[in-house]
Amino acid sequence: MSDEILSLAERKRLRAKKIKKHGLANILTHWFNVASWVILLSTGLALLANPNLRIMPQGYIDFFSHLFGGVGQLVQAHKVFGLIWLFVISYNVLLGFRRYFVPFARKRMLLTSDDLSWFREYGKKLLGLKYHLPPQDAYNAGQKAFGYVVILGTVTIGLTGLIMTFAYLLPLELRGIVQWLRPLHFLAVGGIVTGLVIHVYMAAFFPEEKSAFFSMFNGDVDALYARLHHKKWYEDKLKEERAYELKVRLEELEAREAETPETEKQATA
Repeated sequence: MSDEILSLAERKRLRAKKIKKHGLANILTHWFNVASWVILLSTGLALLANPNLRIMPQGYIDFFSHLFGGVGQLVQAHKVFGLIWLFVISYNVLLGFRRYFVPFARKRMLLTSDDLSWFREYGKKLLGLKYHLPPQDAYNAGQKAFGYVVILGTVTIGLTGLIMTFAYLLPLELRGIVQWLRPLHFLAVGGIVTGLVIHVYMAAFFPEEKSAFFSMFNGDVDALYARLHHKKWYEDKLKEERAYELKVRLEELEAREAETPETEKQATA
């Protein structure tokens, strides 16, 4: 968060102004992911029934087993939900890979020198030391780092999940690989869940993140939040706004100039 000091009037003005951050496709994908992770994590935890691996109490495992009509059906349901999740995510990425994903990753997700400074300064903040956070883009350095974990984890979960789901198609001598893929699958899930706990906690309970939280419903953040938390992105939006206003004014001038000769002709007649 920026330590910039703004007057109360300026804060009110900026808070009333809205800036579009997320399109409808992003919002729908986000909440599809939320629903998918709730289902997959719930059923996945219920499948860890081995006393040496079990995380949840036996009552939780029994509940889901009875809910789906047995352990076998629970396993199949987890596989089906996983395949649906993987198909939708892969389809979205591949459909817009060159047009949206690559430009977005290049412009918004690459770490910069300011991002590296952000990690150092945020560490000072957590330790209660004097700090100065550098200006951030649409996503701060912490969000970018979590994004890398999600991408790597999603690829790992998807690949290991596919191989385990269709292990019966592998030659007999290769099926033993499943025993090695399971801990890798669990590790990837654990990495993402760790980041998700921090992500959900900050989004839902930090007052300063309120605008970001509601942006995943309506797509907008207020300009005050953008200026204080994502100043680079905020300034880019201001440039786009000014460029658009200039374009509109020029078009209006051209339209008036085009109308002038016609008006003169009518006056002469």
